[in-house]
Amino acid sequence: MKVVYGHTDSIYVQIDSVETAQDKIKEIESYVREAFPNVMGLEEHPVVLEFEKYYSALGVGVTKNRNAGMIIWEDGISLKEPKFTMTGFTAKRVSETKLAKEVQTKVLKMWVEQKTLEDINKYLYETYSFVLNGDINIDSIIKRSRLRPARFTVKCPECHTKYHLRECIKLNHSVCEKCAIETKRFTTLEGKKPTIGSGIAGVLYAWEKKDAHFDDSYLFLKVKEVNDVYTHPLTQIQRDVEYISGTTFEDFEGYTPDWEHYSQQVVKKAEPIYKAMGWELSSIRTGKMQLSLEEWW
Repeated sequence: MKVVYGHTDSIYVQIDSVETAQDKIKEIESYVREAFPNVMGLEEHPVVLEFEKYYSALGVGVTKNRNAGMIIWEDGISLKEPKFTMTGFTAKRVSETKLAKEVQTKVLKMWVEQKTLEDINKYLYETYSFVLNGDINIDSIIKRSRLRPARFTVKCPECHTKYHLRECIKLNHSVCEKCAIETKRFTTLEGKKPTIGSGIAGVLYAWEKKDAHFDDSYLFLKVKEVNDVYTHPLTQIQRDVEYISGTTFEDFEGYTPDWEHYSQQVVKKAEPIYKAMGWELSSIRTGKMQLSLEEWW
């Protein structure tokens, strides 16, 4: 029995069958009860081992708490069909793009189904090429994010007056109204330096140039060739528009997505698997597999 992975209160071992695993659980429990007797006289021994799942295949990432596999036995029941599961990968995040979720989930399934590197790389290269050429629906690359008030609120470090970033845009000045401290010295509510990027930059542009309204969330897209600027509400410096934010997919009509940026998502979502296996990431972009020394000869 070989231990392959573990975290918190779980441990994963390599074992040949469900029956063998059940026998091992009984054997280990017997040893534990003998080594650590129930001296407090509790109704149940304080250490209880549970056999929860049996995987036909399990892939473990190089980063802690990342794994994916095919479950064929769970909670005492043999499953009719193998059940795919993954833990710790970004494909489970609600905020991810449809493209990112589909790519990472597909590659993980192929990985635990023990598809060849050639098969996996072929799928990724084709997907990468489609995205780079703009041959996918735009709704698959648009992200959604929550419009959290705290994320759009800053404060004066001297008098602690709070300002909403939209308020800063409308005020159109560079000092605090109460103590005249420069707005470029404003901090987040936690006292950190404010960072404005991606979707937030898109929201600021929409507020400044379109007087847009957002409720509790917004969509955003990285674009190119906009040929417009927005004003940073704290530094008053003009910045090129790289992100567009809106509330519906129609808000993005007429804009050109940064396809190169989104094609890199394909590579990025495959990276944890390629790192775990020691595969060369560059082959996703080129479609060509790196030959070993033996293959060259």
